Amino acid sequence: MPRIAIIGTGLIGTSLALALRQANLPDLELVGTDADHQARRGAETRGAFHRVENRLMKAVEGANIVVLAVPVMAMRGLLEVLAPELPEGCVVTDVGSSKREVLQWAEDLLPKSVEFVGGHPMAGREKSGPEAADGALFRNKTYCIIPGQRAQQRAVSAVVSLAQAVGAKPLFIGVDEHDSFVAAASHLPFILSAMLVQCTSKSPNWEDIAQVAATGYRDITRLASGDPVMHRDICLSNTQPIVAWIDTFIRELYDFRNLLDAKDGPDPQAVEAVFQRALEARNKWLAGAVDPRGREYSPQTEIPSFAESMGEMYAGRKVIEAQKKVFQLWRDQGRKKK
Repeated sequence: MPRIAIIGTGLIGTSLALALRQANLPDLELVGTDADHQARRGAETRGAFHRVENRLMKAVEGANIVVLAVPVMAMRGLLEVLAPELPEGCVVTDVGSSKREVLQWAEDLLPKSVEFVGGHPMAGREKSGPEAADGALFRNKTYCIIPGQRAQQRAVSAVVSLAQAVGAKPLFIGVDEHDSFVAAASHLPFILSAMLVQCTSKSPNWEDIAQVAATGYRDITRLASGDPVMHRDICLSNTQPIVAWIDTFIRELYDFRNLLDAKDGPDPQAVEAVFQRALEARNKWLAGAVDPRGREYSPQTEIPSFAESMGEMYAGRKVIEAQKKVFQLWRDQGRKKK
């Protein structure tokens, strides 16, 4: 039976398992594991996996696909430990928010018998842990696909099919584009959210400010309630793109500050124009009217269904095992002749 092992049973890992189970895919075993006992117990309580293993190596044994759903900075050490134990022919993917360092670690550490395809579902929430998991989390969300240098079509197809199986929309993108674009659209927002909380809560008048903070403050600071470890690892692994977008934001903010602080007073029309441009840009984005530039994966005839893809991988594993038996038999016969 084809098997997917998900390492990390937090929000994303458990949501991925729930989504795959809800897809009612035949003959597929989902195995989960996590270094944290509470996360394993939470995943078991949610019924996300067919089984949850205490031991890492037991979880990846015989897996066709291994999904790394751990904080980004934990992936290097995890790859080092997994590399000699991964089944020949399996595909390794991840769900990390930054990609350059992860792809380099995979290139450096994984054996040639294993292929790596980077993945990043653009979905999440400020709550963490398996208790917050949701099988519908990825539905209609973009799922970035960034193949490693050695990844072949079979491996890429498997990850694309996985993304489609959970209801997401696969999007092929280069590693540098990915890290810059998510720094703008994902990483910068949670930094701004956290910095607003820092700015206001450090005020000597915070107790009074808190009394008047309402819906707007709550909405814009929602992301500050996210997992600090996850946010830390994103910042450490995607530093330069984040710094570049912080600089861009500072320039925008400073231009607006100068507009308000003009010598002769702020120009009402200029101030309104800033908000009008932002309103129109956001409305266009919400309406789905921003041109995706043909990046979304559309030729369905080139990608098998997820069940077909997993079946092919499972059959391929059987062929590899049969070849090994034949080779071992040939070696044994050679020894007897000597």
